[in-house]
Amino acid sequence: MGFDPRSWARVPARGAQVTANIDALLAENEALRREVAHLRGQLFRRQSPGPACRGDVSAEWVQVWGEALASHPRWRELRVGASARVGERLVFSGLRGLLEHLRGQWSDPRAQLEEELDRRLPGLGSSLRQALRGPQTKSRLAVRLAFAIYGVRAPEWLSESPLRVVDDLLERIAALEQEAARPAPAEDSRDHERAAAFALLGLRRGASREAIKRAHRRLVKTHHPDQGGSVDDFRRIHAAYQLLMA
Repeated sequence: MGFDPRSWARVPARGAQVTANIDALLAENEALRREVAHLRGQLFRRQSPGPACRGDVSAEWVQVWGEALASHPRWRELRVGASARVGERLVFSGLRGLLEHLRGQWSDPRAQLEEELDRRLPGLGSSLRQALRGPQTKSRLAVRLAFAIYGVRAPEWLSESPLRVVDDLLERIAALEQEAARPAPAEDSRDHERAAAFALLGLRRGASREAIKRAHRRLVKTHHPDQGGSVDDFRRIHAAYQLLMA
């Protein structure tokens, strides 16, 4: 007795089993990729002294950090993005948009990130600029953003908690884009009515109560129906006066 060789060539039954096997292989491959990136980072950290407090960031560290960030399961959800002006508002999206948004929190919003870092820790910004020379890929931009968020502690975050860095980026960008998606706030209706009332009385916005009273007395005399004025105009002037004096 023995095995029938013809059974070796049997095609697996169609259905969920094949799909399940493929999904399992893809999931295992993704898990292995993340594990390899993690192990490479650990090996590099063991072989290297690490970024010192003087800010000796290197291109090798940027590569290791970028690979560690890219191992996050939701890495593909991060977009490069940009900032754009919509009407009177500046709206932000993606990594570049978040970087522009953070610029407003620096001591000098006109400065580059590297200049801001050098102010906090001399040499850190210059070292980062040198390490990031070359094509500005998404992973390099994410590393740069980590320095924009965590400042001098960025090497510590990138080395010890790269996945948490990506979580933070995703949360910050989602909040930023949600804010940008909101319609521009319309002018408060009461403010609009008060502005119209000042204009009707021939006054600048914010005029004093005494100025409002004088303008009202003058216009009432001019537009009073007994003096040949319009009833509608008289009513509008009196309504404006009441609104501004309320």
